[in-house]
Formats: sequence, structure tokens, C-alpha cells
Amino acid sequence: MEDVEVVSAELHRLADSEPLDPFDTNRVVERGRRGRRRRKLFGVGGAVAGVAAIAITASLLPNLSSAKPEPGVAEHKPQNPLFLPVPGVPFGEAGADQRITKAEATRRCSLRYPEEKRPLQGGDPGVRSGHLMMYDVKNGQKFAQCIVPGGDKPTAALAAAAAKDPLPVSSADKLRNCSVIAWIDLTDWQVVASDQSKTLGRAELVAISPSGHKVVDCGLSADEEFPGVAESSTSFATLTNLNGSDPVLDPSDRSVRTDMYVAGGGGGGCTNGICTTYGMTGWGRVKSKAATTIRIRIGSSPVYKVPVGQGGWFAFTWSTKAKYNIKDQPKVGAYDKAGKLVKKF
Repeated sequence: MEDVEVVSAELHRLADSEPLDPFDTNRVVERGRRGRRRRKLFGVGGAVAGVAAIAITASLLPNLSSAKPEPGVAEHKPQNPLFLPVPGVPFGEAGADQRITKAEATRRCSLRYPEEKRPLQGGDPGVRSGHLMMYDVKNGQKFAQCIVPGGDKPTAALAAAAAKDPLPVSSADKLRNCSVIAWIDLTDWQVVASDQSKTLGRAELVAISPSGHKVVDCGLSADEEFPGVAESSTSFATLTNLNGSDPVLDPSDRSVRTDMYVAGGGGGGCTNGICTTYGMTGWGRVKSKAATTIRIRIGSSPVYKVPVGQGGWFAFTWSTKAKYNIKDQPKVGAYDKAGKLVKKF
């Protein structure tokens, strides 16, 4: 218990003593291709009697200053003492979103889960550190996954602090938990969007690396998607080297602020084609600088509004218990201050 308190105190000390530089995302994205990630369908507020279609929503916590510096080069500094080295893997930002072979991913995952002897699913190319991979599953076997480690193995005290508080309130503690999930030190990354839902029991966070070259989406949950498979996960992108697996909506748009979007979820409580619950989490970025608000609704639900922050980044954890037709899709859009639709998702 004392170790947990010491770790938490150290994280808050670092946050106070080493404030992060402001970041402007408008100058970093040079190219991109369309990508998409879907999360599991889940019911909200009770057992699922039916399943509704995939949908989208947004919620944002702006966390940027008004300054607009150029993205820099990753700073060279010693490894954070809250973490231990991972053999053969660079620590900090350098170990995030590395393009590696499946064999290297297998080696890293064996360091994390030495008891797991099954092969990982998937293959070269496309394997990246900080991303989720599943182990092969045969009939009767438990599901298992591995977030391919970076170069920062959390100390026992840090891991204990994260386990004690799986859905923390502060950004510093969220970054701590995301660091434990990814084995990548994110404690000095800048949070640009964050949202949390008590109803869903989930938190979503988007943060930018110290150099401004990389972004992480981290979903936190205390629940398990399947036995042995936690819902908490991370996904990274290198903003100066986006590819087909990244959530860029228009592959032909090579502007410095192209739209990015990814979400997953679903609904339930359906009887005779009428459903009563819907939940969705995700994140993204709005290209239009005129956008000030994200609005969403489905069926008879009230309009859900959240602000668009500097740089256009957003994260969301949305749910509703309003009635809707099973064929309905959520209506999601970005609007300017005059109420004009500037982007439909």
C-alpha cells in the first residue's frame, strides 16, 4: 500500500514539476489511408435482448494551450525510474508504434506472459508495438490477448497502483494505467482528449507524444470482454507516417489536419425491432477549424453535445436509454458556432 501511494505521489510531482509543452497537430499529418477499428457490441443497463447496429458519438476534454509550437524531436533522457528496461527494445516514445515482425512480437509477448505458449494470430507485415494481438484459440480454450510491449516494463509498485484504481479520475493516473497496459511510458505525454462514463464503466483518452509525432488512444475498463481478455487496450499511430491500418477517413486527403475517426459499440434491449439501450466509445479528429461542437442522437434520444477542442481532437464514451428502431444509425456531426453542419461522421 505504501508503494502504491509513493508511485501516485511521484506521478503527480512529475506532472507539476515538468509541465508539458503545448502542441499543435495542424502541422504533422502528411499522408494517411482509411482505417477502422470496431469494439464489441454491448448492452447498457441490463441484459441484452437484441442487438442494434454499430454507432458513433463524441465527448471531449480540451487540454491544450493557445500556443502553436512546431513538433520537435524526441528528447533524450534517462528512463523513468517507475519502469524497467525491456531487453532489445528502446524505452519511451521510441518504443511506441514500432513496425516489427511477428517473431519479435512473439518474443516481447513471451516476456510479458511467459506461461502463454500459443502462437499469436496474424502475421507480417502490420505488426506494431503498443497494439493488441490475440493468441490462437481452439475449442474449449480461454481467450487471451497481448498488447505488444514497448520498452518500459512497469515496476511492481506501478502495476499495483494501476490495479487498485482501474478507472481513475485524473489525467496523470489515466496515463499511468495506460503505460502499464502498453509497457510504454506515457507519463510525459500530453492529454488532448478524455471522457469517462459511469454507465459504461469505461474511460477513453487520447494523448500526444513529447515530440508531437505520435498519438495514442487508450481505453480503460475494469471489466473483461471475454474470460481472460480485458477490455482495456491501447492503439498508437505515427502522425508523420500514417498507413492503411490507421483511422484516416479519406485516403486521398494528404492535408496536415485530415479527419480521423474510430469508434465501436452497440445496443440492445430489443423487442419486436424496438431497442432501448445504446453505448459507444471512440476517438478522432475534426479537420474543419470552424467546428465547435459535436452533436449526436439516435431515435428519440436527446441531442448529445460536446465541444471540439483545439486541434480538433475528441474522445467519447456515450450511452442512452432512449428508444430507437433496430435499423436506426446514430446521427453524428460536427457543427460550427452558427449551428451549420461542417462534417458528418
